[in-house]
Amino acid sequence: MWALLITSFLVSSQAPDPATKSAEFNRQELQKIVEQAMSFWRVPGVAIAIVKGDKTLFEGGFGVVKVGEKDPVTAQTIFPLASCSKNFTSALAASLVGKGKLGWDDPVQKHLPWFALSDDLAGRDCRLRDLFSHRTGVGPNDLLWYRSSDPVEDLVKRAKYLSLAKPFRGAFQYQSTMYGAGGLVCEAAGKESWQDAVKKQLCDPLEMKNTFAMPPREGLATGHGINSLGLPRPVDSYAFVNPDPAGSIHSCVADLAKWLKFQMDPSNKKYANLSVGEELLETQKPVVVNLLDGQNQKLHPFTVQMTYGMGWVIQDYRGMKLVSHGGAIDGFRIHLAMVPQEKLGIAILANLEQTRMNLALSNILIDEYFGGTKFDWNQHLGKVMSEAGIEGKVSWDKKMVDLLKKNPGSLNLDSVLGNYHHPAYGKATISREGKKVRFTLGALKVDLDSLGGGILFANDFVFDNPVFLVEKDDKGAVKAIQCTGRLEARFERKD
Repeated sequence: MWALLITSFLVSSQAPDPATKSAEFNRQELQKIVEQAMSFWRVPGVAIAIVKGDKTLFEGGFGVVKVGEKDPVTAQTIFPLASCSKNFTSALAASLVGKGKLGWDDPVQKHLPWFALSDDLAGRDCRLRDLFSHRTGVGPNDLLWYRSSDPVEDLVKRAKYLSLAKPFRGAFQYQSTMYGAGGLVCEAAGKESWQDAVKKQLCDPLEMKNTFAMPPREGLATGHGINSLGLPRPVDSYAFVNPDPAGSIHSCVADLAKWLKFQMDPSNKKYANLSVGEELLETQKPVVVNLLDGQNQKLHPFTVQMTYGMGWVIQDYRGMKLVSHGGAIDGFRIHLAMVPQEKLGIAILANLEQTRMNLALSNILIDEYFGGTKFDWNQHLGKVMSEAGIEGKVSWDKKMVDLLKKNPGSLNLDSVLGNYHHPAYGKATISREGKKVRFTLGALKVDLDSLGGGILFANDFVFDNPVFLVEKDDKGAVKAIQCTGRLEARFERKD
């Protein structure tokens, strides 16, 4: 286990002085900051809450719910929280720990006897803390859950067929299905469904009346993507079929202001009936190292060390402890941030995906509050994203050249058509759709091109630009396909 050391040896001229912090944000200056960020990142609408201790310094909206329409974003506009749902699930676990119904280091099999990982020893020794800190060894495998209509329990049971990408407890690997397992542990220990428990044990006591385990029918913002001209376009909302402890909670900034106050001061007597106290603060303590290298370092230039707790990222920022979490789902980006020593909390909900505005704006507001050295976060993160796109393209092209060298020859596309199977992902098919060759996995589809030499590929965001390597037996018949990208799985031929 690795403890986060809040260092003070960042560039001293850049470190904010808490003594110079503002009593509250200047509304006109705040509007200017937010509108500049929205313009730079082309975000149609954003909702923001800023709290200090028990006080709400600001809560409200900017821009519109849907591009081309006039309905404004307000403090009550509802957004999907995506992965920020995870700190609701860890908070629910904290309430059960506080009531003596659960322990952070309980073996998962104590509550879910059927739970297993591909490594039997890891499955038997896996603890609740492991699930919530992303250190089970199971890689992301996002396409196991993404757009799946299967109940969370079914997904968790199939996870045992996923080979461990890293040694058990050996590394931080963001993993949403294991958070589903954590929610099921809470259900077993608390004797009620995850969604009912979140409402009864957390939202109702905190009077968070516009927070839901599943999307409501009204009051929702519309998500947006970016079209070929670089402009925002409406996209369909993610269709949550089942409640998901890793990502299905929806809320508004008026409620999240209460959530942040609770997270920063859970021992306050007004939360006594929640039975959380110090147990909630346990979720904000470092458990596993989140390596600060590559793009991660570029995104956080004023951070020396970064870790993950249980539903929260913990890092130093300009010499202060910063606790935060992001979330992203079709058409939306979410960010929650807290500076615990000053009880400053910020929630930013944006109706545009694949943007770094939320992180940029959160850092700008923290700098503004503490009077830190000015830094153009919009320009900096915009440059990081642009460079990452160029570097990714160069790397991908090099990978294709290397693969062609290792796999010369040609490929008869008709030979790969048929049904395939993976024990965790289930059935997949490769078929002809007009002139296209299409890979289908449940509700997910991607059109493939042939690179030659037994290589198929696609330029696709959902699958993360996958490459499909065709495996043949001694007689030259196709026996399997090995997928890279987000899928990272080998599918065996079944017909």
